[in-house]
Amino acid sequence: MSDGPLLLVVDDDPSVLLLVDVLAEKMGFRVKAVSNGLQALEHLRDGLQPNVILLDIMMERIDGLTFMNHLRGTPVIAMSTAAVLERYGEQLQVSGTLLKPITAPTLSAALSKYR
Repeated sequence: MSDGPLLLVVDDDPSVLLLVDVLAEKMGFRVKAVSNGLQALEHLRDGLQPNVILLDIMMERIDGLTFMNHLRGTPVIAMSTAAVLERYGEQLQVSGTLLKPITAPTLSAALSKYR
């Protein structure tokens, strides 16, 4: 698995981080999970080069919209509830969306083109 695509998961909910970690690794991804946007930006500045970022929109400190303003070049899949994605959809400019609660089939569909 050490040569699989790298997925950076950014979410302030530990249960989501664990779920995505387990499911994505079964799909062949290497996973780096962080609990906020600041940590994610620090990893990216330090040279982390994920193939795709799975980003929660509603988080403390730096929310998904603010995070996106600091990011260039890496595909991002926004994850949140239907209401949040509908509210911010046009502002997001992301490669895809993933509705919470996350299931194995929805995660697989969202990540399929990055495998």
